[in-house]
Amino acid sequence: MSKLVVSSFLIAVFSGSLAFADKAPATKTPPPAQNHHCKLADGTMDMKKTHTQCTTAKGTWAKDAADAPKADAPKADAPKADTKAGTPMKP
Repeated sequence: MSKLVVSSFLIAVFSGSLAFADKAPATKTPPPAQNHHCKLADGTMDMKKTHTQCTTAKGTWAKDAADAPKADAPKADAPKADTKAGTPMKP
């Protein structure tokens, strides 16, 4: 009988703490930037609408303009370095 009482007590004590075990801790990182917005039929953009609200309002969920090219990306017209072994590179 004593084991039953102790078991019941332990279950009651630890069951409360297990209820929160599946919740993730709060993080301090900001969410990613939104890259789609609602474009309404009259051509205006409504930044506050969600995808569902936008389609319900007969709008389109449009992707924003393309991002600017990265600074470290090679340019298309840049000359390529000579990578053959034993060949000196030209200045």
